[in-house]
Amino acid sequence: MTKVAVYIHGKGGSAAEASYYKRFFGEEYDVIGFDYKSELPWAVKDEFQNYFADIFARYDEVVLIANSIGAYFSFLSLSKFNIEKAMFISPIVDMEKLILDKMKEVGISEENLFLRKVK
Repeated sequence: MTKVAVYIHGKGGSAAEASYYKRFFGEEYDVIGFDYKSELPWAVKDEFQNYFADIFARYDEVVLIANSIGAYFSFLSLSKFNIEKAMFISPIVDMEKLILDKMKEVGISEENLFLRKVK
């Protein structure tokens, strides 16, 4: 049985960070990093699903390790895949609050955002 642990980095991270996790999986698993390019939640789905379709074609068992925004992108994109185990490392415990706080910092209210979309 072929097994893989896929590491998905957070913002500003890299796939090379996957090497840290090799010690936890030993020789039984390949440990690889996914260096995604998308930065927006609505853009990641296709990129993540295409990548994981290839992974599932090559491996019998897939474990996911995802950090920060990489964990959030995984939640959005990978529900159709039979991932054996998922481990999320994330300082973001409330994505909605984070987004609303960022909007507040730049002076955009939810109402203004809605009105811009409606136009």
